[in-house]
Amino acid sequence: MQNYQLSIITINYNDSIGLKKTMESVKAQSYKDFEHIVIDGNSNDDSLEVIKSYNYNNLKYISEPDSGIYNAMNKGIKRSHGEYLLFLNSGDVLENENVVKSVLPYLNKAYSILSGNLIFDEEKGRRLREHPNEISFSYLVGNAISHPSTFIKQELFSKYGNYDENFKIVSDWAFFLKALGLNNETYFKIPVTISVFDTKGISSKEENYEAVYKERRQVLELFFPRVFNNANDTYVFNKFISTNKRFKYLKVIDKSPFFRKLATLQLGISVWIINLFRKQE
Repeated sequence: MQNYQLSIITINYNDSIGLKKTMESVKAQSYKDFEHIVIDGNSNDDSLEVIKSYNYNNLKYISEPDSGIYNAMNKGIKRSHGEYLLFLNSGDVLENENVVKSVLPYLNKAYSILSGNLIFDEEKGRRLREHPNEISFSYLVGNAISHPSTFIKQELFSKYGNYDENFKIVSDWAFFLKALGLNNETYFKIPVTISVFDTKGISSKEENYEAVYKERRQVLELFFPRVFNNANDTYVFNKFISTNKRFKYLKVIDKSPFFRKLATLQLGISVWIINLFRKQE
């Protein structure tokens, strides 16, 4: 079986129009020596016909029922043969025909996770999202690393496990938190705009914000159980997520390596800081 420097994985369910856009952008790449894997969830529209209409050499696909997006993403991981993986789901497109060619020099095994820029194509216009040069803990907890513009070394999934299918929306966020926040995997910002993001994604819908919050809290309770062992700590966490400035105190302690391994203690420091302000309420 041929190994590749890059595998692009596309998840699709009943989005033949978006799938065609995605596959066109992948087919159009000037550099061709990469793998494209399409995981279709047994769609009942014409998605399968769209897939079969393409025959570029590096294309592989399956169409079968799955139990959700992370189950489908894990199927893609299992079938991939690339050193790095990029998840470009239906409706998302590579920004231009030279994206793969532009990023390959950075995929040199020196970094575990690499992120480029991402364009949000919204009703009011396009918006560019740039990831920071360095990933801090407050950034990880308060934001999301965009998987359509992020390259993940495949071996990380063997090291930390695949996406947790118990979560429906935030399992990729949990994976980045585990790899970067708890295990100090290496990160690099690529100075390239990678893709245009389809804002119809489940986690980007406004009605899912509450579900995102609930699942993120479940992840934090799983990773840092001692932080949530009393009502006062729970109050502090809710205080963090209830204001746009919720992580300003964490920034003070971002540079501490202890936070990477023992975040419980650092959140305890944050508890003490916020309690000072709580007394003034």
